[in-house]
Amino acid sequence: MEMHRRSKAPSNNGIDNSTNSSDSTKRNVGGSSSLQSKHNSRPGNPYSAASQTTTTDIVLFRSMQILLVITVCWFLSLIISVDSPTPNGDGLRGSGSASIMTPLLDPTNIANARDQITKVREEFYTRYGGKPEALDMLKRGLRTFENEKAEKDMGSVRSTADRYLRSILRFEENQSSSLSAFQHAEFVMAFGGYSVTVGRGNHFEQSYPFIMEKILAPILALPPLGVKLVVRNSAIGGIPSFPYGWCLPNFLGEDADAVSWDYGMNEGNGAAGLESYVRQALMMPKSPPMFILLDMKRPRLDLLQKYVNMGFLPDPVALGGRDAVNKKLLQLPETDKPPGLQKWDEWGAPKGSPGQSPWHPKKMEHELMGWMMAMHMIDAVEVALNVMEKDPNWREKVLQQNPSLGGELPAPVTDVATSGAASILHGAPSTDDSSKWHMNHVSCRTSFLPNMFGNFDSIIESGVTKDEEDMLQSRDDSLFNGGWVMDVGKVERETKVKVQKYGGLGYIDMKTALYGIPSSGTLKLWLPYELSATNPVQSSDDLLAGTYFNSVVFCEVNEKRGNKECNMLSDLAFEVGGAVVAKAGVTQIKGVASYLKKDICIRLDVPKDAKLSTKGNDFGLPVDIKVSRSDVSRENGACSISHVIWEHNVG
Repeated sequence: MEMHRRSKAPSNNGIDNSTNSSDSTKRNVGGSSSLQSKHNSRPGNPYSAASQTTTTDIVLFRSMQILLVITVCWFLSLIISVDSPTPNGDGLRGSGSASIMTPLLDPTNIANARDQITKVREEFYTRYGGKPEALDMLKRGLRTFENEKAEKDMGSVRSTADRYLRSILRFEENQSSSLSAFQHAEFVMAFGGYSVTVGRGNHFEQSYPFIMEKILAPILALPPLGVKLVVRNSAIGGIPSFPYGWCLPNFLGEDADAVSWDYGMNEGNGAAGLESYVRQALMMPKSPPMFILLDMKRPRLDLLQKYVNMGFLPDPVALGGRDAVNKKLLQLPETDKPPGLQKWDEWGAPKGSPGQSPWHPKKMEHELMGWMMAMHMIDAVEVALNVMEKDPNWREKVLQQNPSLGGELPAPVTDVATSGAASILHGAPSTDDSSKWHMNHVSCRTSFLPNMFGNFDSIIESGVTKDEEDMLQSRDDSLFNGGWVMDVGKVERETKVKVQKYGGLGYIDMKTALYGIPSSGTLKLWLPYELSATNPVQSSDDLLAGTYFNSVVFCEVNEKRGNKECNMLSDLAFEVGGAVVAKAGVTQIKGVASYLKKDICIRLDVPKDAKLSTKGNDFGLPVDIKVSRSDVSRENGACSISHVIWEHNVG
């Protein structure tokens, strides 16, 4: 920027001003005597004492001195303002960061990026029957949501474009830090869901998130954006949206700019589960993230529209699949079909691979979904290019428009009274304004894979049998005598073994859990208090756990094993903070955390006399668990724990 270019000081009647800048500063601000002596040695200078001096000369000379001092002070203040930016949400700084020297836009780069966008669009039109047919397909298969109250130029696509631009600002700011690990500006899209998003029946790399990545990544990487697209497919086959939704940072990463879930099969037609998931997503560091819904059911579309209208989701999208296709095109002879619809009924994985069921999308349907998502994201790239080209102050404006919510939530729009865990699902109203809600900080540890951080092992103190066998090998019963065992369920093992016969197909998901029976003894856990930086434990509280922990949730593997299987609600005994949890203090979470009509999570109240314990300088909550029903067995279905979630008492 021009203000950072150090200009050469004007000369005084041909006098050389190329002396050291620090000496120049001393001359300007060190007093008039030394400066006057310089001028005395130069009789040709009209401002020297040797010349005839008038009142006008003196005034002019003093004015120049004052002007030089003001210039130096301004320059120093500018340096300070650049070196000391102020925080401004979403990991960005205040206006100071926008003053960092950045290269001028090269019109050739803009033109080249637009040319590449045009080529990709033309390929989309060719693949799906020509421009009119392809655009109709896109309109049927991808839904955006607009806030009628938003400014005219701040629609959904512009909001997504601003996400790209904020990723550039984060990168520019990090370049000023010697500790920066960033090599490129990054935009992270993290996909959650179950078997549809995993790509069951196909190779993992053929799932729609990776199809989108192959199309979008080269476009985003082009200058002037230069953004690296990071795509994570963290879906896990055969699970509900909760407890996954409590563990979004674990599965998706804390750096996610966009998050998703697919509701196409397992969770009915209601919107309560989606609202809970959205509210958890709004608590992520880059809040609000771009939200991607893989579903087109009306109640869920209506819920997203309500959150858009309330200003909490600026740019969600809903993505469909086969229903976007003109059925007449699929009835054409194979050679007459558009290229993107040929081999429509073929799977990507070898015939007979697990997951080749009628409800799973085949290879070309995943490609269609990936293309539709990529076309929407490329529209946002084009808008970002327009902003960069037409507005030289786009950095300041994007910072000002940063939509960080600061932890605030709206009142829920679905009924949450029957869940049995309202606060950890939806939050609670503020004491001074019931229309404004907040969510307590939620922590998670899980044994499910893929898991970016927060593995179950990190909270285990004792009570586990160590076993180095391959997870797909059957465990001997003797391992369960004297310790809980990390294992997989019967159906999960059989499915994974079948997949291995086809080379694994690239899948990375697995539902592991700790399994226990009465002879396994006591499983001891320690749940760390994770808000010490913002709300430190006070010794005057006598370490009462209820001051810092509100509740603890345990979830089991979602598998049905018959009527005699372990029932978490009645067959487990708990001690929390050294206090026994009464049966009345254990409740079933209903509806939301449910799979195939089986509720899989329970909630524990923290007893009033429960106390924290310490590990070094850290505080935490000790929890002991044992199987209390004597006839629980592996044959009928052992007790299992796959997720531990705890709700702090403050945000």
